[in-house]
Amino acid sequence: WTAETPNLYVATYTLIQNNKTVYTQNEKFGFRTLEVRQGDGIYVNGTKIKLKGVNRHVWWPETGRSVNRNIDLMDVKLIKEMNMNAVRCAHYPPDKSFLEICDSLGLYVLDELAGWQKAYGTEVGRKLVKELVIRDVNHPSIIFWANGNEGGHNKELVDEYKKYDLSNRTVIHAHHRPGNEINGIDCNHYEDFYSTKKILEGPNIYMPTEFLHAQDDGGAAAGLADIWELHWKSKLGAGGFIWNLADEGLVRTDFNNQLDVNGVNAPDGILGPHRQKEGSFYAIREIYSPVHIKMKKLPANFDGNIKVENRFHFTNLNACKFEYRLVNYRKPYDNESGIAEEVLHKITSPTINPTDSGYVKMNLAANWKNYDALLLTAVDPDGNDIYTWSWQVKDSKALTATILPIDTKTAVELVEDSVNFSLKANGITAFISKKTGLLVDLANDYSMKMAFRNGPVLVNGKSNFVSVRTGEEGENKIVEATYSGDLKYIRWTMRPDGWLKLDYSYHINADVPFAGVSFDFPESYMLSAKWLGNGPYRVWKNRLQGVTRNTWEKMHNDSRPGIGPWNFPEFKGYFSNINWIQFNSVQGKFLVATDQDDLFVRLFDFYGMSGTQGYPQLPTGNVSFLDAIPAINLKVKLGGAV
Repeated sequence: WTAETPNLYVATYTLIQNNKTVYTQNEKFGFRTLEVRQGDGIYVNGTKIKLKGVNRHVWWPETGRSVNRNIDLMDVKLIKEMNMNAVRCAHYPPDKSFLEICDSLGLYVLDELAGWQKAYGTEVGRKLVKELVIRDVNHPSIIFWANGNEGGHNKELVDEYKKYDLSNRTVIHAHHRPGNEINGIDCNHYEDFYSTKKILEGPNIYMPTEFLHAQDDGGAAAGLADIWELHWKSKLGAGGFIWNLADEGLVRTDFNNQLDVNGVNAPDGILGPHRQKEGSFYAIREIYSPVHIKMKKLPANFDGNIKVENRFHFTNLNACKFEYRLVNYRKPYDNESGIAEEVLHKITSPTINPTDSGYVKMNLAANWKNYDALLLTAVDPDGNDIYTWSWQVKDSKALTATILPIDTKTAVELVEDSVNFSLKANGITAFISKKTGLLVDLANDYSMKMAFRNGPVLVNGKSNFVSVRTGEEGENKIVEATYSGDLKYIRWTMRPDGWLKLDYSYHINADVPFAGVSFDFPESYMLSAKWLGNGPYRVWKNRLQGVTRNTWEKMHNDSRPGIGPWNFPEFKGYFSNINWIQFNSVQGKFLVATDQDDLFVRLFDFYGMSGTQGYPQLPTGNVSFLDAIPAINLKVKLGGAV
């Protein structure tokens, strides 16, 4: 038995009296060995493993801590879907059904004696340990006994576990105070990246039973890729357990069935209260994928070979299935979003042993460069999708060129009054301020004005207006403003087809959380947005994973993790690698496209609740086009460690 190969057997116990069967019980179990090799690592069946785990509280909004087998099954399947292989039963033993499902589907389990900050007395603790171990001892999924949490461990109970566990599983202490390491394992909570590097120098195996607190948006996967690489590559890194699986919200029948998460105290899950998937869910899924791919962009000389690392512990990649798709995405004027055309190609699965590297080899179609993107999907031996990666085939300039052509054209007009320059063509008019060089208004021939204005302004840096000039470039008319400071120039070009082109240049030599430009647009006017780029979830600088390339479309919502209404994906936030975005507002639709690769778009004020640390500052304005975005900030201080 392993978490990858959860092979089980059934033992049948029969009680016979006077040659008659009076009682029968079936017990499932599995064969496996567990070793903690001090100064080395954790071994299952002689193979060193790394734990990709999460903490789980028993919880459901309508029933509190009373759950059923279906909820237990759902939680195990969700944990497995994130490509995790372990769960900590914090801070008490779960229902027996949960352990049975972990045995059956394959998860390594930390089974924990109840106790949080306070330990049980020795007399009652001995009784509880006996009941815990006798009930759960035959579950192969359980690899450790956790003797309490964060000061809730009575060290006089450590020797009690082996009295009832013939396999003598290792006992650990889940803690956040030095001095509680035990049996060669340090489980210290909430260390930062640099202290983690130091702890991994030893002498103990490091397996944090809580890390990367998932309050609000981002914590569960923010920085996880770096932490995971540290553990994967370190001799003494055993992985760890993210806090926490799901927001704990209770339905308050005394307050019109409102979900109460007790302020900042309980909305600290990767999932919402009813297991709604936040962006971190998909980021974790990519980071923890046992088919590990580092390639972010297709190289110029791409020949169909993609380097992969097998991060399974027991499974050769030839037991998995692979396929790739060449796709074209829907355009902004299409009635639908998503993929417009795709061609599926099977791939011969590579033979790559666990922890080795090799190549997935595609026989690329002769016309593969005619498509917008290439998608690769890996499927595990049980038929479950591991992950789908996406790469841009055509660059942003080529993609934008396919949506720019407009058949109707008129001569471009450039007029001015005492305040503004007006650029007009094909029914579109742009008003540019003579004193700032910024966009003042947009309008069409139906006298409909678009409140997309007051930009582009730098989100960081200084700019002082110097002068403005007008000019011509073939059939185009130009208004260009120059500046002193970090902003160099803004150039507006109106084409005969009505496209208004914006060029700008800035240079910032400073440490700043974000860089780029912003415009004003009232959020109350926004109905929906459609875009070609990564999605559908938003990203942070330290959580760029978990998004795929497509034409996405979302209705406006004000969902905020930890507050509600847990309607994901959120409409607002930072979105990556945008080629074009079409805004649908009460004033009509307008489209913004770019030739630039790796452009971020920020939509509105999207911060929710926060703890003592707060969020990083937002860019000015309402809609931003950015070259750099911030990391999710710290939100809570726990026990002196952040």
